[in-house]
Amino acid sequence: MNRTNCQNIVWDWNGTLLDDVQTGVDTLADMLCRRGITPLTVEEYKQTFCFPVIDFYRQTGFDLDKESMHDLSTDFVESYEKHAGSLTLVQDVPEVLAALHATGKRLYILSALREEELLRMTREYGIDSYFEKICGSDNIYANGKIDRGRQLVSACGIRPEETLMVGDTLHDAEVAQALGFRCVLYAGGHNDEARLRTAAPVIHRLKEILSFV
Repeated sequence: MNRTNCQNIVWDWNGTLLDDVQTGVDTLADMLCRRGITPLTVEEYKQTFCFPVIDFYRQTGFDLDKESMHDLSTDFVESYEKHAGSLTLVQDVPEVLAALHATGKRLYILSALREEELLRMTREYGIDSYFEKICGSDNIYANGKIDRGRQLVSACGIRPEETLMVGDTLHDAEVAQALGFRCVLYAGGHNDEARLRTAAPVIHRLKEILSFV
């Protein structure tokens, strides 16, 4: 990849900075088993996961005519918390953030996770101070991040042409395109590499970011 002149880096959270793919798979398995539906393997999950999450639920076999998105989202949050005790950051996250921050890059988080939870988790992992702003959702439905991203750009005066988005799903590429950002996708997250390569350049370790920003 060619070195860019990006002054701003907007990070996704789940699957990009937070290593929670297995937790997501286990959470979904609990939800599916309670409804008599065969769980997905990790590979099937990464080939299927998408935003808005309601579309993913339909593809996975949930009956949205019988259950509301609110009920499914509540079930997800409660089930996720049961598996979240062993969560860690993706490899090299603190070092990468520290290196970028030291060079004067402005760092942000844009996530579909509830903002209250996002702020709590970044504090607990000791990385909150690296970010100019941490933006999450105001609900539990994981509808997507484009509107919240527009608010972030406006509130922080971000110049899209000087901004790189780092994510792990096709939706992150969609967000970047909608906001006018460049985009790089991390192959260790919630979508498989073959899908990611249809949308943006792919990295396998977050340290690769340091070579071109």
